[in-house]
Amino acid sequence: MEKYVVFGPIIIFFGFFFLLIFCFFALVTKLVFKAKNDCWTGEIIDKVLIERRKDDSPGKEQLLSLKVRLENGEVHSIPATFKFYNEVNTGDRLEKKKGELWPRKVL
Repeated sequence: MEKYVVFGPIIIFFGFFFLLIFCFFALVTKLVFKAKNDCWTGEIIDKVLIERRKDDSPGKEQLLSLKVRLENGEVHSIPATFKFYNEVNTGDRLEKKKGELWPRKVL
């Protein structure tokens, strides 16, 4: 009986902990597969650069995104790397193919 009193809460804690880890990885996997199965074509309508000061360091953090109007009229905000942000301009067309994680510039 003493074993159950001592080890019971420990087993319950680790069971709950591993369940949370499993749920986290399941969510990440679901989001990656959803992103890979998505396909669209659209036009860049705005380039957004947001600078904000970090609390723990003297530098600034830059967040880059592109506002894209899809063919169906929806407007989506797409995160961008510095390289891709500098390669594209307003008015350029982007295409995200099924199976790819990021969109590409259409020539």
